[in-house]
Amino acid sequence: MEVNSIKKIITAIGNPMINNELKKEQELNVINNDIQYQDGIFEILEIKKEIDFLILNELIPGDLNLEDLIDKIYENNYDIKIIIILENYNEKIEKKLIKKGVYRIFYNNKVNIDDIKKLLL
Repeated sequence: MEVNSIKKIITAIGNPMINNELKKEQELNVINNDIQYQDGIFEILEIKKEIDFLILNELIPGDLNLEDLIDKIYENNYDIKIIIILENYNEKIEKKLIKKGVYRIFYNNKVNIDDIKKLLL
């Protein structure tokens, strides 16, 4: 029988409730409180090198556009799986994100905590 290791996760989604719900799962190690700005992602990735998942909302405040933000995240941690929550369906953006290696895309009006948990567990 294979033993699953506990997955290390950071969230930058502007939704502390999702972060708190994920913290209740024994198989997940949510590293911090929900990050509220782009630079906070890099501050955590600088300290914690072995993060398995980043759950990211496209509207997180900061200087970088979404594509540049993803590129910079992968520079720091190329093994991280990025899950993005987009505000609205946009096929053009979705194709670009998939091409960049984004693990999964959700849409704000169609995502719930159970969908995220299933993906992570």
